[in-house]
Amino acid sequence: MIRLIVVVPFLLALVIFSASNQDPQDMWMFTYSWKSSIGVLALSVAAVAFLAGAFCFWVAEFGQRRRARKAEQRVRELETQLEQVKATASTPVGSHSVPYSATLAVTHTEPAGSAVQPPSEDLA
Repeated sequence: MIRLIVVVPFLLALVIFSASNQDPQDMWMFTYSWKSSIGVLALSVAAVAFLAGAFCFWVAEFGQRRRARKAEQRVRELETQLEQVKATASTPVGSHSVPYSATLAVTHTEPAGSAVQPPSEDLA
């Protein structure tokens, strides 16, 4: 929205300038010369500047898009790996093997009537 606020008055002023300056003038660059109006020259310079800015923006976005494509490819690979892990985790485990996490799930109970003493603060 801010771009429009800046660009529209600039383009309006450029078009008014071009319409007001229609007298042909001699133009030259190095050894080349031609006749053109100042308004057409201003429009040409604005068009070239616009294209140069668009090219610079495209070059800057090229690296961003390449990184985004690599990240999307990595996400697809990780999703595939996750699906494979889920598939292997959902297969039933044989009765002769005990999963490692089940061996760690041993509970410890205190004898009835014994109270667990809080740690003393005198550790020195």
